[in-house]
Amino acid sequence: MFELYEIPTLPEELKQSALDGNLVIFVGNGASRLLGCPSWDGLANSVLVQLAQAEIINYGTIQRLQNLEAKKKLSIAVQIASDEGYIVDYDAPLKADDSKSKIYSYINTIGCAYVTTNYDLLINPVTKSKDETKIETIQRLYRPNQFLVGKLREPCTVIYLHGCLEDTKSMILTTRHYLEHYEKEFVQVFLAGMFGHHTVLFIGYGLEEAEILEYILRRGRVSEESTPRRFMLQGFYKDQQKLYELLHKYYLTSFGVHLKGFLLDRREHYQLEYVMEDWAPKLDVRPPSLLSDIEYIEEVLSE
Repeated sequence: MFELYEIPTLPEELKQSALDGNLVIFVGNGASRLLGCPSWDGLANSVLVQLAQAEIINYGTIQRLQNLEAKKKLSIAVQIASDEGYIVDYDAPLKADDSKSKIYSYINTIGCAYVTTNYDLLINPVTKSKDETKIETIQRLYRPNQFLVGKLREPCTVIYLHGCLEDTKSMILTTRHYLEHYEKEFVQVFLAGMFGHHTVLFIGYGLEEAEILEYILRRGRVSEESTPRRFMLQGFYKDQQKLYELLHKYYLTSFGVHLKGFLLDRREHYQLEYVMEDWAPKLDVRPPSLLSDIEYIEEVLSE
């Protein structure tokens, strides 16, 4: 059960949820980093360097902040910029290099609804409709009042849980804003509805993103009786076998998440691209049936 392979077996539950039009792909920072986007720590350092270049702080200040946890460091950097009226350029550090990885070409072809905690615009879903004359418009939703669980039934929908580059004012960056964001009723109802009515596959969440992921899972906690299965892809080195087993039990018992591990030894984190190359064509996403839509609406309205 816990043996690690480079390409793990695609769970049958994910295949069936795709056929039922019930699959949601939840994308984290680990996917974007394969294209050169920064980690949380890298983004924080980029903002601090911009402040130093603008002579708002000096490089000694940056050095003193280096050992802080990444999100705390980013919160401080953003607060300094706000206090000084400095407009941070987020486009430059979050610019992706498509030549580094094909992972998004595989993620985008799955064609279901997507949720992400990333700010970038790399998710550009395409549908597998046989009607080539029908062109679906990508819906990019990043304001809390747009977080409607029914949107997850619509093709080419991307919900940016923490805001996105399309509107930098929407980006959730500081610790205070995170706490306020997840207290909003729109956000809590959306997460509960998503976990209560959809099968969710987390991609690109590693140990570095564990705190954010667990915060989301706690906010979206619903009773086990009404919770479809949740899955998460995460890479491990061969000598981390015991860690994989411990985390598998932890995520399953704490959040009902089934951890699907894969080996990093040969390609490191780029192995995620090869997993998605294998999995994406096997996820045959189809629109929900009319009966399914009616039942879904009745369930959501009854809550």
